[in-house]
Amino acid sequence: MSLLEFHYRNVLRMLPASYRAEREEEMVAAYLEYAGDVPDEANPKPRWGEVFSVVGLAIRVRLAGTSGPPTYFAWGETVRMIALLGLALQAVLSAPALPLLPAMSENEQFFGAAWSADRLFNIGEVLLGNLWLVAFVALARGAGRTAKTAAVLAFGWSFLVPVVSGGWPTMETWSVGFVVLSAVPVLALLLGHHRDAPPPRRSWWAALLPPAAAAAALYAVNHYVTDRVAAGDTTTVETLSAWAYGPGGIVIALVVAAVAALTLGASGPTLLALAFYTIATLLDRLPDLYHYHDEVAEYWQVAALQSWVLGGLTLILAVVGVWRLPIHRRLQERSV
Repeated sequence: MSLLEFHYRNVLRMLPASYRAEREEEMVAAYLEYAGDVPDEANPKPRWGEVFSVVGLAIRVRLAGTSGPPTYFAWGETVRMIALLGLALQAVLSAPALPLLPAMSENEQFFGAAWSADRLFNIGEVLLGNLWLVAFVALARGAGRTAKTAAVLAFGWSFLVPVVSGGWPTMETWSVGFVVLSAVPVLALLLGHHRDAPPPRRSWWAALLPPAAAAAALYAVNHYVTDRVAAGDTTTVETLSAWAYGPGGIVIALVVAAVAALTLGASGPTLLALAFYTIATLLDRLPDLYHYHDEVAEYWQVAALQSWVLGGLTLILAVVGVWRLPIHRRLQERSV
């Protein structure tokens, strides 16, 4: 075996063993023929273009579409559902700012003086943050390229804002939740929705209802909180803030989605994707148990209760999700 052939076979190890068993020899022969006669003394290595092409092929095989093996299709569907649900969650978090934008834009204390750089930057932050909504709706409707463009821009903007506003040290304060809830959906979108993947193509109703419902709910909560603040009812405001704002709102959204998915008999990949986000949110919620301990009893109690709910929900979603995977059903059929 020549040194170049050895390197090619090492690169092809990124592919599944079953795929290599069928096509490795053919692929190695084609690569060697294209490379020509290169002596070992020259320390030949595969071209970067060839390496990247194998990486892309490995992703398409391991996260297969409908034509792939059941195991790889199940993994592919799970990654694609992680992308869809992650974008849905980001859309739910960003959409409520839209109905409040006219009122906020008139508030100079919030947005800055008229025609100032701060005002333009803050308005742009709200608008570009809603690219998550564009990405989710586009993906739900099957427009993969539009979804990828919007998601990358939205994540890039969320990455750029801390750097521009406060410098690199502010990035040290990023939480696990921020990284998981913003970076993972984009990565899953880029990896899972390749050219062999089936587009979701959900209805307009399914694409627009989650962010619209979230916007309406948060708008109602904000209106109610404003009335309670005006009436001097600080206890109710603190309770609602603990439950509905920040991580608490994410927990509520995940619980609603998980209950709906379990009730409606969602597929295994959907439940596993939800389990991924419940465990990620749990990891983001647990530090609050330490942060609010002996400080704000109300917030600590809510964080503790939501952590228990997330832990139990993660276990249920994971077990039922694995049970509903197509590969699990096939193993059951073979054992009969």
